Amino acid sequence: MSHKESRRQSESVLQIRYRDDTLRTTYNQYLDAFPADFYKVVVFMAGSDETDVRETVIADEVIFLNLSRKQLKGLRRQARQQLVRIISRVNPSVILAHRWKATTIAVAALKTLGTEDVMVFSVVHALYQLQSLSRRLVGRFFLKKHCRFIGVSEAVREDVLQAGFGFSPEDVLALPNGVDIETTRASLFSRNEARKLLGIPLEVQVVGHVGRLVRAKDQKTLISAFAKVYKVLPLSSLVIIGAGRFENDLKDQVKSLQLPDSVVIFAGAKDDAVRFMPAFDLFALTSVTEGFPRVLLEAMVCKIPIVATDRGGICEVLDADAQLCQAGDVDGIARRLLESLQLDPESRQNLVVAGFERVEKNFSSAIFRKRLLKFVQQ
Repeated sequence: MSHKESRRQSESVLQIRYRDDTLRTTYNQYLDAFPADFYKVVVFMAGSDETDVRETVIADEVIFLNLSRKQLKGLRRQARQQLVRIISRVNPSVILAHRWKATTIAVAALKTLGTEDVMVFSVVHALYQLQSLSRRLVGRFFLKKHCRFIGVSEAVREDVLQAGFGFSPEDVLALPNGVDIETTRASLFSRNEARKLLGIPLEVQVVGHVGRLVRAKDQKTLISAFAKVYKVLPLSSLVIIGAGRFENDLKDQVKSLQLPDSVVIFAGAKDDAVRFMPAFDLFALTSVTEGFPRVLLEAMVCKIPIVATDRGGICEVLDADAQLCQAGDVDGIARRLLESLQLDPESRQNLVVAGFERVEKNFSSAIFRKRLLKFVQQ
């Protein structure tokens, strides 16, 4: 009997994702919640085999189906057939399906097999994903008997419950992402190291941002607000870590505002971007919609003050007393950036210590594991 065959005699968990989207910390977060004797498998429906993914993900198997966009539309027959074979072989006791396509294909595979004793736990990562009529009908008549939902914030959970699928509140869990505080802090560059790697002078005050360059993150407003900050604090800089389809538009905006290239730095996407956060004096998140901003937890673990908008899961991460900004309010965000950069040392310290303690109390990886296991086992 092979090692894999012997492992599959124990319980197993199957995690299904659309593609490798570089959020590998969350792959491991869900897998690590299950006991070590579980056989753990991750399936990526799209994308080709990548060695670095296999080396990063803590799974016994990592499978790339390498399906095209066309094959993942419509009836998705080929995707369903491949997943049927995988489920038959792995015999999972739990299936975690991230986002809509993975969820519907997983349920279709279970229906093909006639399996009724395995539940699909659908993880919803963003707001407003389930509101279309077609998805409401699929949710109510196709998913309900085989599926329960996990929203990455209370805001996302409420969104699921209001989608009209007919699920009871007990069938939908709000499960914020957790962060391994000790591992995260151990991985960080020092302030000087991070600034050297990002090309930032030590004497400059830095507003930092980490995120995909997409409309929902609204870096356009952040850049406009920072332009006002720069007029008051010429020894300041904005560093944006991330990539996306709006990068060229944002660079054009910087030019139109006549901000020097050395002042607004587009650092590109970084693996484990949290390691660079000690370079920042302030972290800014100006999203217009947000499911759950794990990046804020990381900033809090790094003990960095935060300026953020009042959207979605942001309100759940930050303390109820946090002075959040209205999304799109350039002047209001600029004021908060200036106030935070000009905090006296004692006020700054009190602020970041409170944030760090909030993560310890509410968003640790241990709390995440406990809540996930309780939900899937009940």
